[in-house]
Amino acid sequence: MLRPYYDDGMSIILLSTNENRMNKYLFIIFILLITCSTSYAQDLAELKSETAEELLMFFEEEELVIATRHETPVRKAPAIATVITDKEIRDMGARNLVDVLKMVPGLGVSISEQGFHMLEARGIKTLLSEKVLMMIDGHSLNRNFVGSAFRHFDDLPVDNIKRIEIVRGPGSALYGANAFVAVINIITKSADEIDGLRLTAERGSFDTERYNLLGGASIKDNFRLMGSVDYYRTDGAKLRIEEDSTYGTPWAVSPGDTDLSKEKKDVFLKASYGGVTYRGHYMTRRGGFYIGLASALTDDQDYEIEYYWNELNYDLSVAKGLSANFKVFLDHFEQRGTIELMPEGFLVGVIPGGFPDGLIGGPNLKNDTWGCEVQLDYHLPDNHHFIVGALYEKMRQHHVRRISNYAPATLTVPVPTPLTGGVQDTSSTVGINWNRDAKREIWAAFVQDEWEIVDDLSLTAGVRHDHYSEFGGTTNPRIGIVWEIMEDADLKLLYGKAFRAPDFAELYTENNIHSMGSEDLDPETIQTYEAGFSFSPGPSLYIDLNYFYNEIENRIDLDESATPYLFTNGGGAEVEGIEFVLRAQYTSSDYWKLSYTYQHPEDSVTGSRLSDVPLNRASGSINYGVSKYLNVHTDVLWTGERSRPDGDTRGPVASYTTVDLALTLKNFYETLEIQGTVYNLLDEDYEDPDTSGASQLIPGDYPREGISWMINASYKF
Repeated sequence: MLRPYYDDGMSIILLSTNENRMNKYLFIIFILLITCSTSYAQDLAELKSETAEELLMFFEEEELVIATRHETPVRKAPAIATVITDKEIRDMGARNLVDVLKMVPGLGVSISEQGFHMLEARGIKTLLSEKVLMMIDGHSLNRNFVGSAFRHFDDLPVDNIKRIEIVRGPGSALYGANAFVAVINIITKSADEIDGLRLTAERGSFDTERYNLLGGASIKDNFRLMGSVDYYRTDGAKLRIEEDSTYGTPWAVSPGDTDLSKEKKDVFLKASYGGVTYRGHYMTRRGGFYIGLASALTDDQDYEIEYYWNELNYDLSVAKGLSANFKVFLDHFEQRGTIELMPEGFLVGVIPGGFPDGLIGGPNLKNDTWGCEVQLDYHLPDNHHFIVGALYEKMRQHHVRRISNYAPATLTVPVPTPLTGGVQDTSSTVGINWNRDAKREIWAAFVQDEWEIVDDLSLTAGVRHDHYSEFGGTTNPRIGIVWEIMEDADLKLLYGKAFRAPDFAELYTENNIHSMGSEDLDPETIQTYEAGFSFSPGPSLYIDLNYFYNEIENRIDLDESATPYLFTNGGGAEVEGIEFVLRAQYTSSDYWKLSYTYQHPEDSVTGSRLSDVPLNRASGSINYGVSKYLNVHTDVLWTGERSRPDGDTRGPVASYTTVDLALTLKNFYETLEIQGTVYNLLDEDYEDPDTSGASQLIPGDYPREGISWMINASYKF
């Protein structure tokens, strides 16, 4: 795994039998698919020709925005993409964004010692998932000091989502930084699509509760308003950790249980009048840290993340074939509070006084980002579609404070020193603060031409240049050919270059015995080559086969030969793989999907396999509308074994298979729907890899939840 180490400035000194089981599950899926296919064969044969054509058009006309910055049919888009609709999200019983993305070909989800989910894309995984750009209605969520969106929005509620677009591959030619290995765009529902109020209440395992209110209305004079309010709270699964980083010491809590408690509030608002649209989103959450920032079990956290953004858009039709979009935005990110890094009694009896209340720290800060963007679309009558745009963005990091009851360790004093007076603001003390106030300015310009050479052959070419105040400029081109080689078959040949800018943690971390920032960092870069083949042998069956090759350079990582470790540009990685998807759709309620991904990521310098990601992953889904009153959906996910990094003597992390089952009751009383979902139905015992490598801070890895359940009821007024 590519894993730059982050500890928010608070590091201290102190990281196959399931293969047969997988075959059994895949055999069961195969039998179920054959059964479903056979049961529909006769009905399908009797379909009128126009019905079959409608099914085919359903897939062909599925729209994708992020591939070209305007709506384009997925089949014609110059990208390897997946679109998940709101109906699919509802059918599968997804609780949040993680439940949806874990089933997407080429993606994988695992957990860190801090309790945040990590998103792997085509064999590339980092602690913060900063190499994936995540957007809501085209608005980037990666604007914070670590450049990560998934870390803070992994549990995004799904009630107001119309569809999720996922492009696997580079996107910097259109979107700039962080569109490195994947781009995710969440399209929200419109007021007309909601048309009323829907109330949802949910209860489930681990004393979990959630309430959501979704509303939308069209008001006279072309004014439309939609919004959602979501509240979520859970105690989380209590998973056993036999050994942590303090195991065997007098202050150790281990053996003990993880802390996955969480409380979260989420508010979204969208209003439009004519060509003007406002979007606003507010999110705040607090909770436990699973095992903990220092891989030590503790029991006292008072830590909160707050994130909100506002965006105002104006769409203008200038002339025939020419339109313009103007956008201004403001984002705010804040982390505040304190974290218990080490349990009560830490170092008591070892150093004078010790820490009877535990080692407590709080890396507080605020980030504000504002900017503007303009985009011109010009559709020429001779089959050219030009896009030209420019962006200015300014980010300011301020109120950087260290709250702690200790002075951090140094090279000469390799243990933290207790502070008289306990927990206090130490940021003004020389040599204490963990990061610093900083600013960043970005100027960018991009251009793209989509040329329909002939009816069945198109060429897309574009380039974007970004200039950063810290390291200068970076230019990222793309080119894509889409060729309809026959009526029901398409070939895509794609090339793109992308970058990820160093974040403020990598640039400015200081006073940390484990790792230090470096102001001389350059951006990471990637070149991606892709080939995709899509084929529909019949009106209900669809096949996708994709090949990809990624070459990463200037990789930002820790130089472990330095003392303390120093963030540097060094080395790279190469990833080669294939993605295979087989899907069938008989009716809007009866469909199935199978996918398989093979990926081989390796370090381009040492040639060793990148750790903590599997070579193989497979998934299967079946949705069956038993009647107008009952819908049944099953998801099966198999993840192959994951290797260890160099120096870690433990064997590979075992493969695992999970099965989720959702039952939806509907149409029995007005607009009331009741859904019950069982996750990890067969109670699979599995773990995600301990990411501390040779340190083996959690020898037993990170245990994941066993069987759990959720039931919800929704009613539309």
